[in-house]
Amino acid sequence: MVTVQEAIANVPGEVQFVAKHMESLQEFSGGASGIYPPASTFKVPILAELYRQVDDGIIDTQRRVELTDADRSPGSGVLKEMANGLRLSIHDLAMLMIIISDNTATDILYNLIGRERLNDTMRDLGLTETKLPMSCREMLYSMFGVSTNDISLGNAQVTTRLARQEILPNAAGFSEDLGNVSSPSDMMRLLEVIYTGGMHSSKSRDEMMNILDHQQQNTIIPADLPLGTIVAHKTGGVPSVRCDVGIVFSPSGPYIVSIMSKHVTDMKVIDRRLAAVSRAVYDHFNP
Repeated sequence: MVTVQEAIANVPGEVQFVAKHMESLQEFSGGASGIYPPASTFKVPILAELYRQVDDGIIDTQRRVELTDADRSPGSGVLKEMANGLRLSIHDLAMLMIIISDNTATDILYNLIGRERLNDTMRDLGLTETKLPMSCREMLYSMFGVSTNDISLGNAQVTTRLARQEILPNAAGFSEDLGNVSSPSDMMRLLEVIYTGGMHSSKSRDEMMNILDHQQQNTIIPADLPLGTIVAHKTGGVPSVRCDVGIVFSPSGPYIVSIMSKHVTDMKVIDRRLAAVSRAVYDHFNP
């Protein structure tokens, strides 16, 4: 059995995890505390704010949105490859945003809910280390030095530069002052709000949990856990950054775990190393 300390020492970069058992309320943490780029885990705050607005009667998840060229965002996902005119429900977009990390779906929802309202809600929840001023497109354009107004060209440039790892490490997208930032503690607290229904109706809480439970990218938190363990979670990654945050349904009861890493020097092994951290947390709560 690998200890938490050993697992953290094997991570090629800075890492922190924060965990909380939802029955015993025991908290467990380790690694380097501080601010981390959330990468695509920032889609969990978008999900939470989306369903807050659903409960307030502002948004109807069955409303359909028609895909246009102006919506397409680079990076992960499938909607950027789909033909114009495709009509998706808000619920469909939320599902795609979480389970395959679709950036086009994310940016449609980000613009729908409004960045100011998103950040106001994070502040109202006391998540003072979470600031999300950038959409996926804005973040990736910044990280890869793309400045064109031609969306098709800009997305193609991101794809090319991503393949070549031609990143700008000092870009605003990586900045703690200008880019998206959060912390393992903030993400753990937000997942606690979602899990306990602290900000949402029971219907919205159940829909969010169902979406998170259908995650298809399972190379970190669930990867080394016993076969059949249910994990409702969201991964995230950009060059030198890898994260996963979620709720694990273990034999001793459910627990929340938030794992974030930055300044990663070996992206080929990072998922396996973070999976070992996840397993050590599981073993701590299930001795």
